[in-house]
Amino acid sequence: MNAYSELEALNTLNDEPMNKLQWYIVAICIGILALDGYDVLSIAFAAPGLAAEWGLSKDVLGIVLSLELLGMAVGAIIMGSLTDSHGRRPIMLSGLVILTVGMLIAGIAPNIYVLGAARVFTGIGIGGLMATATATSSDFCNARNRALAVTLVAGGFAFGVYLGASFLAPLLKHYSWRVTFYLGASVSFIFIPLVYFLVPESISYLERKRPEGALKRIQKTMIRLGHTPPKLLVMQSTSNVEPMGVKNLFKDGLLLPTSILLFGYLGNIGTYYYFVKWTPTIVADLGYSASEAIAVLGVVSLGGVLGSIGISILSRYFSIRKLMAFSLISAALGVALFPHFNDSLASMKQIGFFAGVFILAAISGFFGLFAATYPSSLLGSGSGLVLGIGRGGAVLGPMIPGFLFVAGFPLATISLTMAAGSFFAGLAVLFLSTK
Repeated sequence: MNAYSELEALNTLNDEPMNKLQWYIVAICIGILALDGYDVLSIAFAAPGLAAEWGLSKDVLGIVLSLELLGMAVGAIIMGSLTDSHGRRPIMLSGLVILTVGMLIAGIAPNIYVLGAARVFTGIGIGGLMATATATSSDFCNARNRALAVTLVAGGFAFGVYLGASFLAPLLKHYSWRVTFYLGASVSFIFIPLVYFLVPESISYLERKRPEGALKRIQKTMIRLGHTPPKLLVMQSTSNVEPMGVKNLFKDGLLLPTSILLFGYLGNIGTYYYFVKWTPTIVADLGYSASEAIAVLGVVSLGGVLGSIGISILSRYFSIRKLMAFSLISAALGVALFPHFNDSLASMKQIGFFAGVFILAAISGFFGLFAATYPSSLLGSGSGLVLGIGRGGAVLGPMIPGFLFVAGFPLATISLTMAAGSFFAGLAVLFLSTK
């Protein structure tokens, strides 16, 4: 076979209908992104209670709300690259262990310093899981369902926030803010055996890296997936090896799309983190209880679930670039208008639902763009870099409003300022060369 021979196992996965195990793997990846959503927002759920217990000012609270984003930047970039070079499965398991331990430490934290360190540590695991779940779901899907599956996996983020809010609203009536972290640690621990027993190493990684026993592992995995196993591996040559490493994200025509994805995701995620991390505190400051404040956030996340599913379905019929631009600009509108609908809890839920639909539809749409932009050998690195820079830069999303509140700026001005991130992201996406 020459250097341009097709890879039998990969072609089989691309062309044949998906087996139950492949859909189970996608479902597990959705669950992992749900853990991501729950964990990222757990500090927002806990914020009113810990601020009251430790007497935190709004500027200090803004820093605390942002800390795990620093860890996520490191985790997404480093572990995203490792998932391309060392395999999806071990990095996914490592991320789950880090997440479980970090959540547990946050739950027993005796002071703000231990809690802050735990949030940074937890963020490292979350960052790695985001990139790895994206790459894993893409690798195990056929060509027909790949974009749909990856977008649905991203939608797990909103689903996790919604489920977390639904469970935590009643729990926080009877328990302290620490229950948010205990619950998160327990659920993330359950996913460790699920991944260990049900998620094999991806065929794409084994074909590309050729570790010892690669053929036998590919054959075993293909049989588990219900597909015909290959009899041999295609001979590789230097011209046949796909590029790896972060530096290749800025070469061979990827410079412009990578730059646009970095700018767009950073802008939207900054708006998103302002909105969801400050919403419980804003609602509580208006005189509502902690459980009522979380209920508003739950409605935002419910809108996000519907928006994520909606954009994944619509992307089969309409240009994803135009869908993303519309979603991002609509999200900016919803966030900017939120302060003008605070006359009642029902009004805040309505505008929150509107903003949630579009802001989380856009987040899910970015994951679909990752899979459409990068080859498998760069998917972990590419998604990890964009997610890492985006989440790391998004530390400003919760932090800037904290300083603006202390400086005396009104809520309407702060919301309009923070909505600009999604608005300019929507304009940037229009320059992305995609269908």
